[in-house]
Amino acid sequence: MELFITFLAGISILFGAAFIRLSHNTEKIEHLSIATALSALLSLMIFDLLPEVAESASGIGWGITVLFVIGGIALLKFLDHLVPDHEDTEANHDRENAAHIGLISALAVILHNVVEGMTVYSLSLASARQGLIFALGIALHNIPMGMLIESTTEQESPREHFAVLSSVSLSTLVGGLLMKMVSGYLTETVVGILVCIATGMIIYIIFLELLPHVLKTKEKALNFIGAALGFLLVFASSVLA
Repeated sequence: MELFITFLAGISILFGAAFIRLSHNTEKIEHLSIATALSALLSLMIFDLLPEVAESASGIGWGITVLFVIGGIALLKFLDHLVPDHEDTEANHDRENAAHIGLISALAVILHNVVEGMTVYSLSLASARQGLIFALGIALHNIPMGMLIESTTEQESPREHFAVLSSVSLSTLVGGLLMKMVSGYLTETVVGILVCIATGMIIYIIFLELLPHVLKTKEKALNFIGAALGFLLVFASSVLA
């Protein structure tokens, strides 16, 4: 189950690529997916992860707990620093430059997704529901990146294009497989530490990636719909659980 959840988080890259090929209004899709991801991850953090972080702190101490949360923020900050800005500019439409941006973005996203895959797997070990919600947030967050990679590599040969998209899509699963290999060594304390790191990563995604984008979006109706949808998804998962 943990590997399947991890796989779902990464395959969303292909949805972004498909939207580029099939849709004429990708901007609204991007705004809606980001608003939904923001609401879902914020709800997950408040209602699920923060209580678990507090529980971990009772065992390992607040100082160490906060240190690991900050470590999660710092880790994702470093990885995101490798990902090029994916704002659409005139330069992005130049074929040679676009291909370069697409390749660099793909390489950075692969590394980024391997770490996120490890996090999804870790959360899924603690709770399948938490893993699914985090995977959903990552999936929605990955859709715009799939749009970027598709739009900047679509002029490559079919073989190269397929190789790039498949590598990026499966990189999250690779992270899950790495965690599965060491799962026998994951004690309750280690899982608690991984939850703290995951919480730090989610804090970074919420406040330094998703929220600034939503605040700059002029499509307020899409923001409201996405926020309501994200909250309802988390609420529904709580009821079903």
